[in-house]
Amino acid sequence: MHLRDGQHLFSATDLVGYLECAQLTALDLQSLQNATMRAERVADDESAALIARKGTKHELAYLPRLRAGGRHVVDIAEAGGSVDDKLARTLAAMAAGAQVVYQATLRNGQLFGHADFLMRVDGARSNFGNWCYEVADTKLARSPKAKFLVQLAFYSHLLTFAQGMEPQRMHLVLGDQSERAFRCADYMHYFKALLIRFLQRVGSLAAGGGEAVYPEPCAHCDLCSWRGRCEAQRVADDHLCQVANISRVQWARLQGQGIDTMARLAALPAGSGVAKIHVDTLERLRSQAALQDEARRTGERAVLVLPLDPDARRGFYRMPAPDAGDLFFDMEGDPLDEGGLEYLFGVWFRQDGAWAF
Repeated sequence: MHLRDGQHLFSATDLVGYLECAQLTALDLQSLQNATMRAERVADDESAALIARKGTKHELAYLPRLRAGGRHVVDIAEAGGSVDDKLARTLAAMAAGAQVVYQATLRNGQLFGHADFLMRVDGARSNFGNWCYEVADTKLARSPKAKFLVQLAFYSHLLTFAQGMEPQRMHLVLGDQSERAFRCADYMHYFKALLIRFLQRVGSLAAGGGEAVYPEPCAHCDLCSWRGRCEAQRVADDHLCQVANISRVQWARLQGQGIDTMARLAALPAGSGVAKIHVDTLERLRSQAALQDEARRTGERAVLVLPLDPDARRGFYRMPAPDAGDLFFDMEGDPLDEGGLEYLFGVWFRQDGAWAF
């Protein structure tokens, strides 16, 4: 997301971010004109940085494969310059009939993006002649994900304006070197509906309106640069999402009964009831909240020992009885290593009556 000459510009990443978390979009938009707020962004951790480097390596490894197949590649980013410069070079390369355009810059109105590759397809009539282009994106994952298809549709949408026709297909080059093709027509109706919702949302926010969204935790939090800010707000509000193993549905039902903080849940009298939450489930949540609330107030962690299952069928009762021949095996793995890597194999076992590793 950028602010250029008073106009907001949005990328495929912004659209995917909106799908992940509406609050992310609001914070990104607010930060464009707030330097103090931008300073609150959290840098990627080592794991995320490693994945990014692996992704770049995978993308660069695809180039020699294309060249080895006899295709001429035009690198748009090589000469540097502004977005407008790269856009002009991209359109010039397409007009010249380049077989592959690498790091292609595309734009239409407020939307812009840098597609990994544009692949020339002969036989279709476009603005440039009897050829057109289709988008190919490299992804480190070994299987397609919905957000990948949203990104491909975004670039294909921009490409439609550049060449005067919608591409027939869009392509993924996955981390295992396999390639998958998808029909644009199968995804464009959803993409355009999503794009309309996104632009309406940012338009409303930019105008100072828009419904406020609470920063509830989601699957994207671990990768989000605003995670520190949102977590601080949830802690300050004593939000129920902090209770371990509580679900979104459960905290919504508790809030509906006026139990809207962890402290209030912890203080709930024994035997209380909440609609649509089983009494045993409510007691488990209350007990967990009480443990966390006590640790927060006293600075000491309390331990609650649960009673044994009277039927001797659940919990540790499900484990087999200890045996002198038991072996406990452990190994470490690195799924990001090329081809995968397993290492540090270890076994814990009994030898002459004593445990050994």
